[in-house]
Amino acid sequence: MKSWMKPVVTAARLGACLLLAVAAFGASGCRTKSFLSTQQEIQLGQEGARQVDQEYRVQTDTPEARRVQRIGSRLLPHMADRRDVPYSFKVVENKDVNAFSLPGGPVYVHTGLLNLLGDDDSALAGVVGHELGHINARHAARQISSQMATNTLLSLAINDPTSRNLAGLGAQLVSLKYSRDDEYAADSRGLSYAYAAGYDPNGLVRFFQKLQKQEGSGRTPEWLSTHPLTGGRIERAETIIAQHDFRYGQ
Repeated sequence: MKSWMKPVVTAARLGACLLLAVAAFGASGCRTKSFLSTQQEIQLGQEGARQVDQEYRVQTDTPEARRVQRIGSRLLPHMADRRDVPYSFKVVENKDVNAFSLPGGPVYVHTGLLNLLGDDDSALAGVVGHELGHINARHAARQISSQMATNTLLSLAINDPTSRNLAGLGAQLVSLKYSRDDEYAADSRGLSYAYAAGYDPNGLVRFFQKLQKQEGSGRTPEWLSTHPLTGGRIERAETIIAQHDFRYGQ
């Protein structure tokens, strides 16, 4: 492979750098402004999406995929900003209970999560809204930006965002671990989007309760590895619903 900088930096080493950078930020709990432009976020997310699409069986034109796309599209008009981001919604054929988003628009939902929720569209809207909240608040971009000033390899890769240089970086985005504040912020945004779109905001609470039951039975849902469900998180969601007078159906 032709070198794009000296010494030679491989995609695998760049991927490892991002993983370490993200881990370091998650441990610190600090917050920073994103140094990434929207276009850089989009390019990074698209590279991550290409790798997800290659690694997993991804549905884009099945009843399950169309359901996620319908719900996601219904939420988008109620997001106050970032209308220039090309959001997309896909389903991953995987039995794990999980959903994740990438910077710049891609949202993925596992079939295992769809099976857990059944026909509860409001619960699914809460989950999709939560993932959109992470994108809309630029949580992943801030994590990456926090390390760009000190990690030369990461900074060069982001500022020269070709597919070759981003290869190996995008895949790491799937396993980002968000801070407690980021999770609360995404919950709040997701609840707002869902309610404004006509869904029952308590759907997100029902999803959390289902996760609690699975965790209590000794089965830890994959979603909890990147979106920790703290003891007070359900209470906080219920408080947000009450404080904002989200009286669904009344």
